[in-house]
Amino acid sequence: QLTAAVRRHHIRTLSGLVLLCMLGTAPFYGLQWLSDPYRFPLRVVKVEGEFQHLDRGRLQSALAPHIEGGFFTADVAGIRSAAEQLAWVERAAVKRVWPDMLRIYIEEQEPVAHWGEAGFLNASGESFQPANAVELSGLPRLNGPQGLEPRVLESYRQVSRALEPLGLQVARLELDDRRAWHLQLDGGVRLELGRVESWRRLQRFVQAYTGLFA
Repeated sequence: QLTAAVRRHHIRTLSGLVLLCMLGTAPFYGLQWLSDPYRFPLRVVKVEGEFQHLDRGRLQSALAPHIEGGFFTADVAGIRSAAEQLAWVERAAVKRVWPDMLRIYIEEQEPVAHWGEAGFLNASGESFQPANAVELSGLPRLNGPQGLEPRVLESYRQVSRALEPLGLQVARLELDDRRAWHLQLDGGVRLELGRVESWRRLQRFVQAYTGLFA
């Protein structure tokens, strides 16, 4: 009886070890099964967004090397990063849609000003420079030291609000390396506002404009 009891104990122990091995390897083989690109292939890649400046061909070329694998193995982070490397892309979002689609939403940069010789600023004061420089009419030209883009943009907005009652618009605003301000209006008038009391000088011009310049 003792031998039979020992035998049953060994059998139960062996069965338990086999079960543990099966449970331990099941996730591994399950992941292999899910990651097989031939089992769950991508059939549709849908790109969404409103584009005015972004070249669709350039976008497709940038994304193509990263769109590989199956539904579960597609490199979503790599696709998003590749899209956001393009100058005209502000941000990208990539989503899997069951059973066989990748949906890529592109938010295009919205330029609010020219920056330097060939760049632009967006509404957050971030600079970006497309590979092929383009000229967009109606945008002011701003310039300044690297890293001070948000400051220059905010100063442009303040100056624009000050000039708005006079019907004047800013054509160019520059902050030079000495931190002196140079302003040119759409009518050609240039104002050297300097480094010190720049805002007060602009206010004096606004006060004198109607009587002296209009």
